[in-house]
Amino acid sequence: MYVILGGAHNGKRKYTEKLIEQLPGKELIVCEGYLPNMENINENERYIISNIEQIILPYLDEPEEKAARQIFEQMLQIAERAELFCVCTDTSRGVVPLEKEARQLRDTCGRLYQMLCNEAQTVIRVWYGIPQILKGDSHGQD
Repeated sequence: MYVILGGAHNGKRKYTEKLIEQLPGKELIVCEGYLPNMENINENERYIISNIEQIILPYLDEPEEKAARQIFEQMLQIAERAELFCVCTDTSRGVVPLEKEARQLRDTCGRLYQMLCNEAQTVIRVWYGIPQILKGDSHGQD
C-alpha cells in the first residue's frame, strides 16, 4: 500500500499518476470519494482512492476511532487483494475548526491517516509538487 499525502491542490494526484506510469501494467481504477465493491477486486488491478473525506462523512455519527477503524479495515481488505494508492489530503493544516462536524471530520481523517501510514510500505508527502519520501521508497520497497 502506498500513501501519498499533502495539502489540497499540492500535486498529490499528478505525482501518483507519474509514479504509477513507472510500474508494470495493471488495470487502473480510480475511486473518488468512495470505496470499491469488495467482490469485484482482483490482483490484476491497481486502485487510487482519493477524496477520503467523502468516504468518512457517512460515519460522522460514530466515535472517531470506531469510524476510522471501520474504513481502515475496508481499505486493508482492498490492499490485500490489489495494489492500493491512498491519496490523503490534509484539509485543516493544523487549524481546529469551530464547527463540531468539521472537527470530527478532521479528527477522523487524522486517525485514519495514521492507521494507513502505519500499515503502508511507502508514505510520500507531496508539498507544492515536491515529493518527500517519509517511509519506504517510491517503488514500494522497504
